[in-house]
Amino acid sequence: MMAGPPVKTVFRHLYAALEAGGVDALLFMGDLADRGDLAGYKACVAYLAGALQLGVGRRFQDLKLGLVPGNHDVDRELAAQQGMRKKFRPLQEAVQAAGLPALPVENPAWLRAERGKARAEIALLNSCWGCGEKENIPSEFQAGIAEAIANAIAGGSNERAAAAYYDRQLDTPAFSATSIQRLVDDVGKRPGASVLVACAHHNILPQRTTRLAPYTELVNSGSLRNALMDLGRPVLYLHGHIHEDPVEILSTPNGGPLVCISAPEASRGFNVIELVFTHSGLPLSCNLLPWRLEETGVFRERTRQTIPIAGGRRRPPDAVHHAIYREVVTARNRYWDALVPVAAAAGAIAPEDATEEALETLAADQLLAIENYELGREHWLVSCSV
Repeated sequence: MMAGPPVKTVFRHLYAALEAGGVDALLFMGDLADRGDLAGYKACVAYLAGALQLGVGRRFQDLKLGLVPGNHDVDRELAAQQGMRKKFRPLQEAVQAAGLPALPVENPAWLRAERGKARAEIALLNSCWGCGEKENIPSEFQAGIAEAIANAIAGGSNERAAAAYYDRQLDTPAFSATSIQRLVDDVGKRPGASVLVACAHHNILPQRTTRLAPYTELVNSGSLRNALMDLGRPVLYLHGHIHEDPVEILSTPNGGPLVCISAPEASRGFNVIELVFTHSGLPLSCNLLPWRLEETGVFRERTRQTIPIAGGRRRPPDAVHHAIYREVVTARNRYWDALVPVAAAAGAIAPEDATEEALETLAADQLLAIENYELGREHWLVSCSV
């Protein structure tokens, strides 16, 4: 839930990042409330919109903004009533009242972030379609399990049982039957050079924490995972259910990687994700910058991670790439201003841009490392060890 000094500290830094510019999209991974508290959800959405100046009539109203439902956002009494959509109506009413964009419910909702030829297509997905539903519990056990769940959460009488249900046991998160097919169909209509960013609350990989399967993992996670890997393009899958900061990468021999990244709790910080493209608009890499509030009260960036996402889809290295790589390997390290002349001598028409693309391509292939990356290219120190 959005409350307390740690969240306010994190949001001050997030607001400062929005003020500084350069943010193309802001994405929230769900669980804005606790155990289906609809009043808490409404208050949280209002706080989020006001504190960050998001939504209609506010400073950052034009910022691409995406929210997805979390399992804690779903009122289980509404989920027990007839109609799969009913449990999401109060959530939609809350975001609408705050002037924020609608949540995805049965089908994906799409956003596009682009700069020049670089483009990310963002699909917002609802992994909570099955939360609180009995249909995914085997019929042989359905009545007994449904009764046990109802008893555990009735009126909050058993705090430990209610906590176990929401946090660990016996829920049935799932995507709707049509959402995965709709996602695949929609992707086919979008530019092939773009990066697909899929967002949902639950991870599509099994969790590290021991839990009572199958009701704690996404019931149909394998269907979405295979569909994403079969697209033959790089995919980032952003989620927020487990808050353990894993970065998990799956790949197929002929396709782009599927990179799964977990978001932290709001009281701990946020992730900045930078997508790096060639000048022609082909994706190269993903830089993950975890900003965290330490126990000392200091808010800082932890170690940056560079994740290759090209998947063999970019053009072959040219003379500039070879010349710069040879220079760095020979010298072991070189500053930016020493490499621009190398690119010019290799025939680059725009030496600075060619040097930048060559270095980022080589860094994406993990052939060299760029220090001072966040300070701008004129401060880069490039190193390589063979």
